[in-house]
Amino acid sequence: MNLKDLQYFISLAKHKNFSKAARECFVTQPTLSNQISKLEEELELSLFERTNRKVSITQEGKLILDVAKKTLENISEIQKIAHRFKEPLMGRLTLGAIHTLSPYLLPIILLPLKESFPNLDLVLFEATTNELLEELESGKIDAALLATSIKKEKNLKELKLFKEPFWLAHPANHKIYGVDNITVKQLQRLDLLLLPEEHCLSDQVKSVCGIKSNDSDNPMQWLHAGSLETILQFVAKGQGSTLVPALATYEGRVNSQGLIVRKLEIDTAYRNISMAYRKDFSKESDLKILGNFIVKNLPNIVDPI
Repeated sequence: MNLKDLQYFISLAKHKNFSKAARECFVTQPTLSNQISKLEEELELSLFERTNRKVSITQEGKLILDVAKKTLENISEIQKIAHRFKEPLMGRLTLGAIHTLSPYLLPIILLPLKESFPNLDLVLFEATTNELLEELESGKIDAALLATSIKKEKNLKELKLFKEPFWLAHPANHKIYGVDNITVKQLQRLDLLLLPEEHCLSDQVKSVCGIKSNDSDNPMQWLHAGSLETILQFVAKGQGSTLVPALATYEGRVNSQGLIVRKLEIDTAYRNISMAYRKDFSKESDLKILGNFIVKNLPNIVDPI
């Protein structure tokens, strides 16, 4: 039994005429007649009573007809659902992002993303890099926006998106205010405030500035602020300096009295942002579309990869 057999059966029950049913099904009358006979043989019962003058459906046929119609309706609904999901970025997608990226990137892309893909149900999840990788590998999230490369042995892939420069944030009355081209050595002499080590931004800033993991000479090492915004408030009050990702400065987001934020002309002062996902994720093409969309909607203070 196949779907065409059911279609032939339903059409013959409707027209009660082999010629009309054959025309509706775009087959010859012998073909339709043979398939109906095969269907009856398979079911081991008569679906129709045939005479030279008319064709009428049997009681057994009437019961099967109701089920056959519902079956084709269900098949049609399945096809409609499958067709809808052929559209890009449709349905539920759970996206994670690190704390130092999520509040700055997502507000930029969410509105245009909703306008371009209205059927996308985007669920956001914010955490540290290690937490995101655990959630990703366990299948709790579909993809994660990270600022560190994933380990090759993990069952993950990454799509590189953009290079985000670091900017220097320092008090308005700091002596470095008068320096035009800041060097790495000058950064090393600053009292830098850093996030706790579970945030990848902390290691990235240390790498840019050539700071050891445990620098006992840094007088600000006692401060363990939990967010970049808290650190910037300390800087605005004259308590040290810090490096911030470029997107954190976009459209005046860093706008505290007493705080100066400046672009650094240091080639190594940047971080790479990528999207990580499982190698066996079924909607890889959707993630590539999302990645391209993010890159196309970025402000010019970052560089697409």
